[in-house]
Amino acid sequence: MRRRTIKAAVFKDIQKIVYREDYPKPIIGPDDVLVKVYYCGICGSDITNFKYRMYQVPLVMGHEISGEVAEIGENVSELKVGEKVVCFTVSLDPSKGVLRGLGTFQDGGFAEFVKAPKEWVFKIPQKITMKEAVLIETFALAHRAFKLSQIKAEERVLIFGGGSVGLTILKALKIHKDPNYIVVVEPEEFLRKKAIEMGATDAVAPRRAKIKKTIKSLGEPTFIFDCVGNQETLSDSIFLIKRGGTIVLEGIHKGSIPFPFFMINSKEVTLKGCLGHDSEDILTAIDTITNNEVDAHQIISEMVSLKDIQNVFEKYTKPGERDFVKILLEI
Repeated sequence: MRRRTIKAAVFKDIQKIVYREDYPKPIIGPDDVLVKVYYCGICGSDITNFKYRMYQVPLVMGHEISGEVAEIGENVSELKVGEKVVCFTVSLDPSKGVLRGLGTFQDGGFAEFVKAPKEWVFKIPQKITMKEAVLIETFALAHRAFKLSQIKAEERVLIFGGGSVGLTILKALKIHKDPNYIVVVEPEEFLRKKAIEMGATDAVAPRRAKIKKTIKSLGEPTFIFDCVGNQETLSDSIFLIKRGGTIVLEGIHKGSIPFPFFMINSKEVTLKGCLGHDSEDILTAIDTITNNEVDAHQIISEMVSLKDIQNVFEKYTKPGERDFVKILLEI
């Protein structure tokens, strides 16, 4: 019997994604769910993989997925065909000795259908639209960062990076933590304006003298969320953080960088890494979007078709002024 085929965008090599209409449709096992993809967000980690090829190829990327249940395995009783769902990698609960991850170690959501283990598929309330649902994964990252950092209310916060992760952390802080101030550090003027629109106290270009001047009257930050993760932002974070403060590293960097270790000692800084999320983080993110005013249009700038994926990724990587936050693929 001939296997059915689907439309998919296949990452082949550095800066090369190929749109296909003859990609094999996933075959689910007894504990799997097949999800018909409606939307899939493009994440910064997808862009990093596009630039440097961090995983094995060929690969269908994409891990910010919303859609509906198309098929269920024989051991799946928690879900029904036709239900609205999101599916995200529960990266902090991996199977023993096996590397798994949608869009990283197995095919993800840049396709008409995606196969996922049942524990990675979450029902969403009817009041959340399919577009809004794509943002749940990034809000889960924010909640993970809050949990790890143990941030309380009324802190002084600096965010490096005004892309989708930085702006989502900004929004989640405004909803849950009521900080004394939030200053966003971002090179792109469009994203700085977006940060102000979403409630940042200020948004400045990434020049240390400018940042110091901005926070002089506000007080040194007690928490810094580094959503960039390069040598400059990490060095600036350690330099700017208040003695005894906490830095949370959300940005992903490939390779090694020189690091001012002594300042960690001398300022008694806590440095926390953050990558991925667990089921609790995802469920908390679903509640956040369900029960609070989250305007998806503030973060989702545009939607494009799957066949235009190569051009979209090139848009993320080409030099010049940026005029968008997040782009969704409409499958």
